Amino acid sequence: MYINRSLSFLEQVVVALADKKRSHVPFRQSKLTHLLKDSLGGSCKTHFIANIWTEPEQMEETLSTLRFATRIMNVPSQPAPNVHYNYALLLDQYKEEIR
Repeated sequence: MYINRSLSFLEQVVVALADKKRSHVPFRQSKLTHLLKDSLGGSCKTHFIANIWTEPEQMEETLSTLRFATRIMNVPSQPAPNVHYNYALLLDQYKEEIR
């Protein structure tokens, strides 16, 4: 029951991220979306793997998975390199600015 609820909230987040008109993205609705916040809408390079079935009995689930994968593809991401600061050097620079 909880996994279905979390996946539903994940879908809401993906829809909100893909829609450029929305100003609010509901990341805090579940632990899953809160944990994936940086991966989904942040500065990470994210890969999505969709597992599908070829059996006719699983056709509905396969179509649902493919629709979700299409929505994920519409989420913009801007990967950026991590910046590491040398705090001792920054402190020296700030001291010089103050003088």
